[in-house]
Amino acid sequence: KLQFLYLIGGFAMRVVLCMCAAAAAVGRTPLIIDTDIGGGGCMDVDDVAALAVAHALADKGEVDLMAVVADTAHPEGVAVISAVGVFYGRGVARTAIGAYKGTALSGHLQLPYVAEVAHRFPTEVRNASEAPDAVAVYRTALAAAEDGTVVVASIGLLTNLEALFRSPPDGISPLSGIELARVKMARLAIMGGGYPASGRTPQGCNFCGCAFAVPQADIVAAAGAASYVVAHLPPSLPTVFLGGDVGRGVLAGGRLSTCQPKSSPVRAAFENYEGGPGRPRYAWDPLTTLLAVRGPAAAGLAACSDCAGANTVSGTTGRNAWEPSGAPTNQSYVVLADPAAAGAALDDLLCQPPRPRS
Repeated sequence: KLQFLYLIGGFAMRVVLCMCAAAAAVGRTPLIIDTDIGGGGCMDVDDVAALAVAHALADKGEVDLMAVVADTAHPEGVAVISAVGVFYGRGVARTAIGAYKGTALSGHLQLPYVAEVAHRFPTEVRNASEAPDAVAVYRTALAAAEDGTVVVASIGLLTNLEALFRSPPDGISPLSGIELARVKMARLAIMGGGYPASGRTPQGCNFCGCAFAVPQADIVAAAGAASYVVAHLPPSLPTVFLGGDVGRGVLAGGRLSTCQPKSSPVRAAFENYEGGPGRPRYAWDPLTTLLAVRGPAAAGLAACSDCAGANTVSGTTGRNAWEPSGAPTNQSYVVLADPAAAGAALDDLLCQPPRPRS
């Protein structure tokens, strides 16, 4: 059982989720999404597409969407997460929502679509103050899952993962955060960096949080988080990286204006961000989510070849480089194999209508 306290409609509500054993029994892959949705130094709309992809995969019976956690400090990002969940019939009683509760990031940047979705569409959680700590959500979900089953798609800053990795044993679990990751996770897909190296300018943004004008302290926090997580990945945990160039090679979401109704917050977010209907966006985050669940080939990707090694990230700039090891490791990165197939796979999921709920 997963128990979380939310402030819904002005009232404190304890939500109890009984999901993990049942999910494993029916063969669904337990999935956690870690997103900077619509705010912070890497703000974009592709996070919304990633959530829609995850919900569509859940409707197809492929995943159990255990939790979605926000990893930046703008307070209304959780409302977008909630609005998408409500649209797909998955409120907090089915998919837990966690908020970044750290102090290292400022929260003054968010895209206009965030407020539109937060205030136009039904939500259960409207503000970060109404949601539990993302680290507690991570620890609770992982502790309740069967060993070696959970897939994590990291599509934002690595602030939550850093906090998870640093978390000590507590009342939720006798395991440290790194031990929970080692024991409970089946694989970790991280969107960030450039491969085999980012060069002088960090690529993929999530390792530096620096695509927009943010305080230097935010960049240092983002780079420090990425560096810490990458340096402390459990050696036994399969981890795959998707670089910024790969995401820029795939477009998705242009069909939303004709295949989803106006009641869709996903369609609304895209039309707001793009300034009109029928316009796709680069697919960094939905591609990473699909990669995490289905693997490279199903996402129009391919595993790198002759790339035995491990990632390194600067803790001050967020620049990364792939360090050859000469021997296989559990780290790898992907390259783009078929951009048309990747875009089509994503658009098919984005256009899939929510499954009717009884």
